[in-house]
Amino acid sequence: MAGNFKKKKICLITGARKGIGLSIGQTLAQNGYRVIFSGRKLNDCKDTVNQLVTDGFQAVESPIDLSNLSSLKQQTEMALSIWGTVDILINNGAVIEPITSLEKIELQDFEKAVRVNYLAPSLLISYCWNNLLKSRGKVINVLSGASINAIEGWTAYCSTKAALHMINQQTHLEGNQYGISSIGLRPGMVDTDMQGKIRASGINKVSKVRKEDLINSKKTGLFALWCASSNADEFSGKMISENDQIISAKYEAWINAQNLKL
Repeated sequence: MAGNFKKKKICLITGARKGIGLSIGQTLAQNGYRVIFSGRKLNDCKDTVNQLVTDGFQAVESPIDLSNLSSLKQQTEMALSIWGTVDILINNGAVIEPITSLEKIELQDFEKAVRVNYLAPSLLISYCWNNLLKSRGKVINVLSGASINAIEGWTAYCSTKAALHMINQQTHLEGNQYGISSIGLRPGMVDTDMQGKIRASGINKVSKVRKEDLINSKKTGLFALWCASSNADEFSGKMISENDQIISAKYEAWINAQNLKL
């Protein structure tokens, strides 16, 4: 499958220890990308990387703690120094907490959500900008229906994802003239640990969705693979979902052309 790509582009993905980030990282590595897996701590992604390397793919890990803004630039530069640049930045890392009413929200918890879900991803784009400029690269921001819909108990998550939705548009606005594209990926309700926390909260209608009705994260990995390709560039600046009819038709045609299976 790696032969489908003319050159091995370098991808940096945050929150890659498990869930959506893990699936996206594995899918890209297995399809011709060099992937920098980033968890919060060193060795968070060690087993994943070791397995991919054993299987003949190019993957490394470089920790980025999104909650610590003072070390963010240094950690980003360390990640970029591995292969000398980055072609695709995937802002995936996020927290759902605090799950509570606006009335009861605590400053410390709210501040952490703002750092992890909004400030850190925005700064990562800034820190990677010159590299993305040189390679006419791409940013993929993992967004959510919560970016545009208020949900009971999700003040922090909804507001910070809404802010990242705007950063996605801002990246397109300022980068498009230089060949930088920015896609907001809306994966839907995927079976992850985050969804487990949502179910445990019991606060809103999302918490009532059964585990067996959630999307397999491998599907999100394939959708991200398409988002990373030039085939999806026309959707730069937008938040897209494979549930959209126009998106789905174009995505499925590309998947078939690559001889991949949904």
